[in-house]
Amino acid sequence: MNETRISPTVSRRTISIETKPTREGQKTRTFSVDLLAWVLANPIWSLGSTSKERTHRPVFLAFAGSTSAARAFQANLQAGHTAAEPARAYGLRFEVPRSAGFRYESTTKNEGTLTLVYLPPVFSLRPPSTEVDSLSFICMPPSAWVDAQATALARSMGADAREAAIAAYFVAYLDARTALPIANDLRFHLALFRAAREQAWCQVCEGTESDPGDLFAQGLPGIGFEPPILCNADPATFAEFLALQTARHLPRELQPQEVHSHGKTPIHRSRRVLPHTQAPAAQLSLFAEI
Repeated sequence: MNETRISPTVSRRTISIETKPTREGQKTRTFSVDLLAWVLANPIWSLGSTSKERTHRPVFLAFAGSTSAARAFQANLQAGHTAAEPARAYGLRFEVPRSAGFRYESTTKNEGTLTLVYLPPVFSLRPPSTEVDSLSFICMPPSAWVDAQATALARSMGADAREAAIAAYFVAYLDARTALPIANDLRFHLALFRAAREQAWCQVCEGTESDPGDLFAQGLPGIGFEPPILCNADPATFAEFLALQTARHLPRELQPQEVHSHGKTPIHRSRRVLPHTQAPAAQLSLFAEI
């Protein structure tokens, strides 16, 4: 029997961008939206840290507001202006470097607009190449997708069905970033995922707003994503890990051959950078709450 999951509450905090007048007679303008969620993962991209005190550079940001306010806020965020919580001396501050190549995906319904802002290399299941200096990504599958997969896997995986769905998603990221073969076996993926979670190069959220550490996230359950898992492994370390886990968890007759097994994880590699999402409003079902 599937357990009943309580729908999380959407988190909302106002953030604003102020633009100073460029000539005499003009007034300062303020553009405000509701901040719904954000993810910080400074170690996995070169512009993650900033010299500006208390200013964060997130790899993922979700905000919502009226269509006109959201568009104006986005335009100023893309122009490099800092967004901050108004009237709070030590409130949140965010900036999105223009040179980093962030993607903006917006969906509008009636008079409201929801926008997701994210760094494509961190979330893509279709990276340009497996020839990389590190296997770096954030795994945070949409909860609706995980729930659907868990239901489909309930008969074969029992109580492990939901974790197995997340494991398959996680392994798909690994498979997309390494030329090494990974066996297409769901129970092996679950064992690999559990072992990876114990490694120093695989982390969950442990920081705070003021001291985010390597990974910090806020608000993701409320907009329909699972808690993030950060992977940041060098190829040699991962190769040793994969060889050990393959020998430990797979019978020899099931161990993969490079030519036949690489790239055959059970996860379809969507061309969308945030995989397995529909248009944000449909996937996140937020417009009833924002």
